[in-house]
Amino acid sequence: MMSSPISAERRAKLLRAETHALLQSPDFIRSPVMSQLLSYLVEEAIANPGNPPKAYQVAVDGLGRTEDFDVQADSYPRVQVGRLRKMLAAHYAAHGGATRLHIPIGHYAVEIEVDETKPEDKLSRSGLDNIALDGASPTPNAPLRWFNDRQTMIGLAALLLIMAIGLIWWLSAATPDPGSKTMASDSYAQPPKIYIAATQQEPSASTSARASGIELFFEDAFASSSQVRLVAANGSDLTSEEGQNAYLFESQLVSGSSGPEVAFSLTSLVQNEKIWSTTIALPDSTSEYPEKLGPIASRIASIYGVIATDQRKRLPDDAMIGYACLLRFESYRANRDPDLLPVVNSCIEKSLAADPLDSHILSAASFLSFLREEATGKQPDPEAGLEYARRAMVRGREDASANFALARSSFFNRNCSRGKEFAEKAAELDPYEATIQAQTGAYLFACDDPAAIQYLRRAIALDPRGSIVAETALVLTLLAEGRDKEALEFAEKIVPSSTGVGPYYDIAMAMVYAKNGRIPESRASWDRLVATYGSEKDETQEQLLRRLITNPLLADRALKLLQGTGVISD
Repeated sequence: MMSSPISAERRAKLLRAETHALLQSPDFIRSPVMSQLLSYLVEEAIANPGNPPKAYQVAVDGLGRTEDFDVQADSYPRVQVGRLRKMLAAHYAAHGGATRLHIPIGHYAVEIEVDETKPEDKLSRSGLDNIALDGASPTPNAPLRWFNDRQTMIGLAALLLIMAIGLIWWLSAATPDPGSKTMASDSYAQPPKIYIAATQQEPSASTSARASGIELFFEDAFASSSQVRLVAANGSDLTSEEGQNAYLFESQLVSGSSGPEVAFSLTSLVQNEKIWSTTIALPDSTSEYPEKLGPIASRIASIYGVIATDQRKRLPDDAMIGYACLLRFESYRANRDPDLLPVVNSCIEKSLAADPLDSHILSAASFLSFLREEATGKQPDPEAGLEYARRAMVRGREDASANFALARSSFFNRNCSRGKEFAEKAAELDPYEATIQAQTGAYLFACDDPAAIQYLRRAIALDPRGSIVAETALVLTLLAEGRDKEALEFAEKIVPSSTGVGPYYDIAMAMVYAKNGRIPESRASWDRLVATYGSEKDETQEQLLRRLITNPLLADRALKLLQGTGVISD
């Protein structure tokens, strides 16, 4: 790709310029861990071009691990560099570019490629136009011919004057009242910022290392979430953006009655008050962090977590673009409120007009394409659903929602093996999003895949109060395995006031009661379902069930059981 060798100085400037441009892109802004790793590897490539760092150096110097890090026991640096390699590939697949960075497989060295046949210059795009690439002093720009035209100059001056007047008017109109707490609708295009701070009650070398490890865990967890933007906490920078809330997530190592504990809290910066807190026993080792700290990450930054719930309370009626639209979409997906569907369709249309490659919005559009006629009044469009999912992958190859959109498309087309491939990738990319774990398990259950139960149990462990989909799907899994009594015992422990209950609870209860021969209770659950979610127009019992259960395989199972036991008629 590179037509001729370049000097070390030019190579360094190209590397830094391209890195600067990459770090301004949305994917890297959302991933401070990847940004930190890229910056470290690039500086290493400049300082030691023939001697790339080893795994230990990457872990300690590039990713902030402690000096006792064991590369033999922990693949963390390899995994993170693999993530970075994929992020770079996805970025260039979406945006192209004459200058590209890549990391060869099996190495920790950043390499640069320059296609000199392309006119694009990343130095100019990153605002470094005046850097001399060959080591010589920059030469003054030659006067541009069109500036010598007096008439053109007068026209340009008039245009600039009009623009200046317009800008002054816009700024005066857009400046909010400083004392107002009203959230500005435009500010909801992106998820809210979250800061992380870790402290110790009694600082020591040991507690400092543990606190740092906990902080790094949550950095990685929040960086993979679609509900927050992780930013560095720098003292006075702890502020909410104009018109949108921001949050401070704090962890503190404290002494407990039974040993060391970790106290967590979440502060709303616009309200300047804590809105959530909990304390747990300090995990014995980092290997326990996913199990012990994962539920905390899920509780804070999941689709129905504390932050998203707080954002929904503050959402202005006219906020319709980007993240605001996703909040509305997830509300509809949970409750299937027909009155909300036109709003969601409208905000998706507006969001895609603003950003045609927004992977999260495209994933939502894909989901809606598969809804049955009973829900939307029109026939499902699997081809459109697949096309939206493919477009989501243009920018979102390392995005959980984009991968799950492809998984959903495959499941709806009854291609279980391909659906499983993309669903498991989505669950890996956002391991603390209980909803993705639950949906993966539910689809695998419908495919008779024994792996379903591990995802369902994982979803429940991550968010016991918000995993009604996982709880009900686990009930159905136990039924499918012939463990009817165990399914009933588990079902009767479900708390139906969970966030995003929707119709799933009553459907599961109708099925589990029917399978255990408790027909009156099954019919009572069905009647409650009809009363809550039935349509005003004439609708058969089968149509209602298929409207509420969008997964056709799962709908078939439910229909067969309820009809077979006489709970509903044919």
